[in-house]
Amino acid sequence: MQQIVIKKYESKKSILTPIIFLVIGILLFVNPGGISEFISYIIGGVFLALGISKFIFDKRRNDHTTGDTFYSIVMIALGIIFIAFSGTIEFLVRLAMGIWIIINGLNTIAVGANLMKVNKRSMLSLIIGFVLLIMGVYTILVANLMFQTLGIVITIYAVLEIIDYIYVQIKSR
Repeated sequence: MQQIVIKKYESKKSILTPIIFLVIGILLFVNPGGISEFISYIIGGVFLALGISKFIFDKRRNDHTTGDTFYSIVMIALGIIFIAFSGTIEFLVRLAMGIWIIINGLNTIAVGANLMKVNKRSMLSLIIGFVLLIMGVYTILVANLMFQTLGIVITIYAVLEIIDYIYVQIKSR
C-alpha cells in the first residue's frame, strides 16, 4: 500500500466571506424584522425594475405580444406587493412554514395511531407527531423565530470558518 505524503498545504481560502456571513448572522439574530423588511424591499425593487425595463423594451419591439405585457405587469405588481407589504412578508413565510410543520405533525400522528393498532410499543411516532404539532403552532405564533434561528446557524458557520482559516494560516507557516 502506497502512502500519500503532503509536502505543502496551500489554501486559497479568504477571510472576507466568513466575516460577511458573521455580520449577516448577527444582524439576523439581533434584528430579524428589520432584515426581513430590507430583503423584501430589495426583492420588490428587483421585481419592479425588471417589470418596468421589460415593459419598456417590449414596447420598442415590433413583435411583442399580450403575454409579454402581462408578464411585465405581473412583475411590476409583485414588486409593489413586496415593497408595500414588507412587514407582512415575514408573517407569510412564518405562516407557511408553521402550517407545513403542523401538517407533517398531523400526518405523523395519524401514522403513529395506525402503528399503535399493530404494535403497542410504537408510541414514539405519536410523541414526535405531537412535538411537531407544538413546534408548528410555536413557529406561527412567535415572530422572527425562523430568521433568528437562521442568524444563529449562519453565525456559528462563520465562526467555524474563521477558526478554520486561522488554523490553516498557522499550520501553513
